[in-house]
Amino acid sequence: MMQANKKARNLAKAIICLGFCIISVTKLSAQGDLMIFPKRIVFEDNKGIQEIQLANTGKDSALYNITFAQYRMNDLGEFKEITEPDSGQNFASPYLRLFPRQVALSPNESQTVKVQLKKTNDMKDAEYRSHIYFRAVKSNQPLGNDGNKVDSTTISVKLVPVFGITIPCIIRKGVSNTSVSISDLEYECIGDSTFYLKMSFNRRGNMSTYGDISVQYINSESKSSEVAKVQGFAVYTPGNLRKSKVQLKNLNGVKFIGGKFKVIYSYIGKDKPIILAEEEYVITK
Repeated sequence: MMQANKKARNLAKAIICLGFCIISVTKLSAQGDLMIFPKRIVFEDNKGIQEIQLANTGKDSALYNITFAQYRMNDLGEFKEITEPDSGQNFASPYLRLFPRQVALSPNESQTVKVQLKKTNDMKDAEYRSHIYFRAVKSNQPLGNDGNKVDSTTISVKLVPVFGITIPCIIRKGVSNTSVSISDLEYECIGDSTFYLKMSFNRRGNMSTYGDISVQYINSESKSSEVAKVQGFAVYTPGNLRKSKVQLKNLNGVKFIGGKFKVIYSYIGKDKPIILAEEEYVITK
């Protein structure tokens, strides 16, 4: 009996750990049936209030809590939740107010959440970043309401994933002196049909960078084709380096022999695209 109880306790601990893993993954990536627009908020140019549109695209009613979360990004673009800012990092949440803080959405219903900037007089010139976390509240339906009988002599654990999504919210005060460069380009070929291009983005200055990556292949006859596109690529303060590996499109089975790749990192300005950085890689193999 003691051995059985010990096995049961170990099983329960393993399941609890698995549950935490599920929550930590879904918190950053899973969206469930919640649609959010825009995907990021930036306060600059004396903007005081901004709006976020939420929409429930599912078949069931849903309840979402809205809070702030703080993250560190490493050089691979992975996020880790933190409670204290790193050196050179500033949290935006002390200067922001969210309303409402909880939203109930029926199927196909939408609602606006407002983000208000407050108490900015004591802010130094810098960039401030926090993430707005939309967390689905799980159903409070009592266990056993499905009509199934429960065996009281065994352990029964039901894992209910808690879905959520975060979007960055950034405050910029002062003039940006940020620049970014692209380095360490490396072409990788796996087999006859899988191709990658590795690259590093080097950020300098007081603000984050955000834009889209476009990889152009220019053949020996100077004909250019876009072979990769990455949207919404950020290098957040205080990090100065972010590495990326993008898969290249297979152009009708044509191998990339000769010619060169051109990587362009840019964003859409008021009138035209603004290039943040660009670099070329000459194919030698």
